[in-house]
Amino acid sequence: MVIQRPKSLRELALEHLRNNIVDGTLKMGQVLSERKISEELGVSKSPVREALAQLRDEGLISIEPQKGARVFSLSNAEVAQICDFRQAIETAAFELALSRDPVGLATKMDRVVKNMAKERAAGNEKAYLALDTAFHHLIFEHAGNDYLTASYTRFVGKIAALRTHLARLPQHTELSFEEHQGIAQAVSKGDMESIRRLLAEHIDRTRQVYRDASLVMDSNE
Repeated sequence: MVIQRPKSLRELALEHLRNNIVDGTLKMGQVLSERKISEELGVSKSPVREALAQLRDEGLISIEPQKGARVFSLSNAEVAQICDFRQAIETAAFELALSRDPVGLATKMDRVVKNMAKERAAGNEKAYLALDTAFHHLIFEHAGNDYLTASYTRFVGKIAALRTHLARLPQHTELSFEEHQGIAQAVSKGDMESIRRLLAEHIDRTRQVYRDASLVMDSNE
């Protein structure tokens, strides 16, 4: 029997803030107050400050002297860089996963897609988006390369938060779900050429949708 140690106050604050950023409770660019967070969690400022420092390292917040902390925001150029990073690292991980554990990857992806369909039908957006993140993490889980996994994990919070932001846009989730289905089907066939093409289309659409949404917002200001 494994006895789990209780989480530290820093870990509790970190988990609380990270989850609130990823699920959109804390909006992009929102100012964060150490005092308010401390009062909300019933802890001192010290663990909150430590949690904010960790979130800064993960790219989920920025901290400026005299201005304090705020949730990250993304320019079109930054989103393009994230998409470039994802396409490169997920393609590499897919190639390894298909060579090392194609059956395990296909089985788990099929299960996740079925659960995505269930949560989408129930209108449970948070659960659906968590499964979306899990879908992509499966690639690294079955690639069997700790360095690739560590590189992806460093930015997975920011990627998940961007995913939440885009889910608010018309038809994005519907199209995204269809793309996940297509990728899972290609994985079941071991068709790396189709996976490469579908993954590129999936990630490129993120780039395009974010840019289009930014243009609409700019035109309304």
